[in-house]
Amino acid sequence: MTRSGVIEIALLLLILAVSTIQFLYWDQKFTDNELATNGKGYVSDEVWYVASARNILVKVFHLNPREVGYYGYTIIYEGVLDRSRVEEIASLYGVKLRFDYSKLNGFYAYSSNASSLNLFLSRLREIANVSDVVPGWMMPDASGINNYLNLEHPPLAKYVIALIMATVGDYPFYWRLGTVVAGTLLVLFTYLIARRLLNSAPAALASASLLAADPLVRNLSSTALLDVYVALFTAISFYLALDKRFKLSVLAVLVGSLFKFNTLFALTPVSLLYAREKLKGRYSLLDLTAIVLGFYIASGLGFLLTQMVAGIPLIGYLGFTSWFKQSITGAIAWHTQVKCLGNACPTSSAPWDWFTGVNSFTLYYFPGGLSVTASGFWPLWCFALVAAIIFLPSYLKGNKAFAHSTCWLLGVLSGYILLWIIGGRTQYSFYAVQLAPLVYSSLTVILATFNYDRVVEVLESWKHLFTRMNRALGRLLLLE
Repeated sequence: MTRSGVIEIALLLLILAVSTIQFLYWDQKFTDNELATNGKGYVSDEVWYVASARNILVKVFHLNPREVGYYGYTIIYEGVLDRSRVEEIASLYGVKLRFDYSKLNGFYAYSSNASSLNLFLSRLREIANVSDVVPGWMMPDASGINNYLNLEHPPLAKYVIALIMATVGDYPFYWRLGTVVAGTLLVLFTYLIARRLLNSAPAALASASLLAADPLVRNLSSTALLDVYVALFTAISFYLALDKRFKLSVLAVLVGSLFKFNTLFALTPVSLLYAREKLKGRYSLLDLTAIVLGFYIASGLGFLLTQMVAGIPLIGYLGFTSWFKQSITGAIAWHTQVKCLGNACPTSSAPWDWFTGVNSFTLYYFPGGLSVTASGFWPLWCFALVAAIIFLPSYLKGNKAFAHSTCWLLGVLSGYILLWIIGGRTQYSFYAVQLAPLVYSSLTVILATFNYDRVVEVLESWKHLFTRMNRALGRLLLLE
């Protein structure tokens, strides 16, 4: 290996190490603040994913989470609870209680001694109508959360969190280890994409560094949300498509869709590149239609198959019909409609808002008014999108690096725009992390290939296009 190659690998490893450290740092920062403020440990939509992961672990797999520091039960009851009597029994066994639930008819009991906690629970059942007990870290405060499985989203992220709970521990810092790993791998694949596009070590390292420093990527890689997995498998699919390994590229998309359906938006650029490769200069509308139609039929069947395989544990728990209605047809309907209206709803956004930094979703509030929002380096995002559109004629002039990066950026973005058009108006800015590796790949390509001659060429192309459009409009209006 050459000296420059060794330096490149060393710098890449440094970027990956720094990325992992900063993701873990923010993971710990969120955890410390929740514990210091006597919170329940959850950040943003973690309340849904972590709680459902715990329910899946306990109710579907019949396993208990590994306790960290103490043993705890979230106890749900029916009717009226004699709180003073419960506190009296708890004091006998050295069990501590938390009654800070307002939406959930329950409380949290915990102790350093498992036997004492179980004895307390046995005595409690004698004086209260206990309907459910969820072991592990305290559940969030939401009605019916003890039975919630988050079926509007596929289960793979919940399986990951449940596995961590069972093996490492049910503790806020640990819940996010999966996304920390996914975020680090996302940085790696962003490097690989830029390296493959430009065959330039400095450009690839710059692309990976920009992505790692992006606050949206950092925040989503430090919380137990789903979207960094979507970004990772989108990037993997992009990389495989660059090598014309289209079957594996589609497989990466299908695996990503087991975390969240919007990974499927990556099928748009894959289908275009696949059709381009198949046609190879023998273009005909009939052939194009047949290729694209066959691609989407095969991908659709693959989607259903992978969803059913991943859903086998839930199918066993719910039954196939109930699972299919909730996890497939119900989930699709849920994604294509407005989910929340009113002042109590979190801030939603349109896809184009993500490139201007407006209507950003607030992930967390720290004491003193400091908020953590789901927003990237929007000036760079805006520049990348505008430049991709302006330099679009380069796609027609044979600039392969630009063609690939622009196809992926605009192709995936078009999926969100289409979803918005058909009714899915409740979109949140953290969805945009899927676009992050595409934004920085496009930005790197644009800057690395920028030169005066290309600017002149693009301007002349746009001038020619507008001239033809003007003439066509004139003929249409019978002015010529």
